[in-house]
Amino acid sequence: MFATSLWGQELSEHEVINRARATIGNDAALDGLVTMELVGSLEPANTNMPSATLLIVARKPLSQRLEIKVDDIVETTILDGNRGCIIRSNLNAEASQMRDLIGPELERVTYSTRQFFNFYRPDFSNGEKVSLVGTETYRDTRCYKLLYEYPGGPKTVRYFSVAEDTLVSTITENGVESIGVGSQTVGGIKFPKAIEYYESGRKLHTIFLHEIKVNKPLTVGIFDIPEGDTQ
Repeated sequence: MFATSLWGQELSEHEVINRARATIGNDAALDGLVTMELVGSLEPANTNMPSATLLIVARKPLSQRLEIKVDDIVETTILDGNRGCIIRSNLNAEASQMRDLIGPELERVTYSTRQFFNFYRPDFSNGEKVSLVGTETYRDTRCYKLLYEYPGGPKTVRYFSVAEDTLVSTITENGVESIGVGSQTVGGIKFPKAIEYYESGRKLHTIFLHEIKVNKPLTVGIFDIPEGDTQ
């Protein structure tokens, strides 16, 4: 499918994606990303809710560790290939409980891990396709609207600025919208300084990215899944 830009030029979905990728890094940097480590914080829009600290470690093609810490409670999500688990730990009580990730939970973590490394390209190897729906004004910006979808799986909508080629917004199948704010360049790749999350127009929270490391050695065993229940 094609859409007409401000200059009367017809663009395909793949040209829109390639232009958007060029705004965050060249192909060598984007395709050469193998590992990443993000240290950040999560600030809820509701000031009555506690903030959290975040650690995200990911390795291509399909390994991720996500740690969310609120006070003395730590929730750790681990994905290693086709297996995953969630571990909830109480640091004060020195106690933990673990369960396997299955079904939609496992699918969501698998999807998010792949997205760390795709940089707007569809996940062709796993059947994801992309189509250009058209152009429309979204968040006061004239945008290309692209629909990404897996066969029988999740769908994602991304809006890219017609004038600037940059990503404006991402909306997941469950209606959660994410918008990047600011920029910081690490390893030749432009990352946002923060990501705001919305649902039905209501702001949920903001994730601030304080430190980003790319293609650095990772701790041995960081994606290992413990065997059996942890008490």
